[in-house]
Amino acid sequence: MCTGKINIFGLKYVTHVHIFKYISYIATIIRSVVVLKENFVCMRIFTTVLVLLICLSQSSICQVANVQTSSAKTPAYPISLYKSATSMSQNLYNGRQYYVYDARQEEHQFFNQRKWHNGVVMYDGQRFDSIAMLYDIFHDELVIKHFNGDHILLQSEKVDYFLLDQHHFGHFESGKSINEQMRTGFYDVIYNGKSKTLVRRSKQRQEKIVDKRVIALFPQKDFYYIFKDGRYHSVRSKKSTFALFPEDKKELRRVLRDEKIRYRKNRELAIVKIVEAYDKQAQP
Repeated sequence: MCTGKINIFGLKYVTHVHIFKYISYIATIIRSVVVLKENFVCMRIFTTVLVLLICLSQSSICQVANVQTSSAKTPAYPISLYKSATSMSQNLYNGRQYYVYDARQEEHQFFNQRKWHNGVVMYDGQRFDSIAMLYDIFHDELVIKHFNGDHILLQSEKVDYFLLDQHHFGHFESGKSINEQMRTGFYDVIYNGKSKTLVRRSKQRQEKIVDKRVIALFPQKDFYYIFKDGRYHSVRSKKSTFALFPEDKKELRRVLRDEKIRYRKNRELAIVKIVEAYDKQAQP
């Protein structure tokens, strides 16, 4: 039985229980009048009023039931969205706590900067935008910042890719998406054409003593890989890069000259320009 409340004839909200009491009360009064007056007209009035009140009460009960049913169904979709979003967030922030070591040193173990930057991460099949993150290239680990300020270490095997400082880092598995000789981890995709080019960013930790103090140094070293003939080839020097394209060496050298790019000063840009020009020439 419904127990909702509804406004009738401008009166304060009453329940259907009150309505039935009013009906019984009015019916008793009218019956008394009929008995006393023995008037046929009064009997007709009694019947009409009684029928109207019953209809009104049933209509009111139905309205209350509809309101209750509607109110019960309305929050279902927002609640499901909330639960879904909460579940995804819990999945993202459910990791080990990360501690920033050598925090007081001038040099650091992170990619580009030690400051938090908002980025994008595809984690466990879900994309998360505007996530404060740091990429520790010494340990090859992605760190995000929790709402409460804690540093959370993501599980690398669940990270498909992440975007940070206009760089696209993908997670590649040795023997599957890359050569068996290449180690599993994050690689910076600097060119995503047919001759895909990857860079493994890394740092080494070194120590030196200055005024009886231990100073931590983190020199960076990058390893470049170009995809050609079904596998990735490691390149570093200008000679090793052009050796991959013996038949197109002259044309590719001309590209660097025309754009005034010196390999030693800007190796990364030079490699990208070379593979990009090679792919254009190889197009049918």
